[in-house]
Amino acid sequence: MHKISTCAVALAITLVGLTAFAQDKSSTQTSTERDVAKLSKDGNMAMRDIRQARIAIFNGQPTQAKALTNEAQVAFEKAKTDETAFTKAESDLRAPSGTTQHGSSAAASTTPKTWIPVDGSMTLGEDYIDTPEKSSSVAKANEQFKKGDHKHAMETLKLANIDVSFVLEVAPLENTMTGIKKAAQLIDTGKYYEANQALKGVEDGFRLDVTDVDATPKGAANKTPKAATSALSHK
Repeated sequence: MHKISTCAVALAITLVGLTAFAQDKSSTQTSTERDVAKLSKDGNMAMRDIRQARIAIFNGQPTQAKALTNEAQVAFEKAKTDETAFTKAESDLRAPSGTTQHGSSAAASTTPKTWIPVDGSMTLGEDYIDTPEKSSSVAKANEQFKKGDHKHAMETLKLANIDVSFVLEVAPLENTMTGIKKAAQLIDTGKYYEANQALKGVEDGFRLDVTDVDATPKGAANKTPKAATSALSHK
């Protein structure tokens, strides 16, 4: 059983709070070119708008639901042009160890499509063993993350030979935009139950994708046995 300090567990916080959002970019990247620690600011806003719109429908507030759905449409339209958008086959997305992939009841498509990272978290590698030195480095990295200094936080972890993993919640671009548009049209015609189902369908289309970041220098790789993959706890 691995010993994880309370300080280490504190690193498992949402990326929204610890890293800068991506800037606009005209082209979509492949999964190997992107910065896995970046989220789409507009995509994250759209995700929150979708969830709030469903709550508004449940509470009998169609006007608010329509406004939120419209905002989600605008935000996601912007999200498709920022630098976080990437192409990857759904079958290549990897859920955290011990976690069932969203939508696992359906066969995952092998055709590459565009995804937008809308939420996420970061945790320490499963082979993390607590020591006073590593605990101190984790505490320092936490403070750097809180200040938005993602670059130096990662350098702090790397110098301490601490591996981390990122788990992202990603939305399929085209399906999400189609679903939001459909929900807006249903709200316009007073079909609120159906609109809620359309928005639920959008959320059901979100998937998880884990990327392990090995911070251990190659020279130290033979000194400390490391697990092949890192496990994450979904937030």
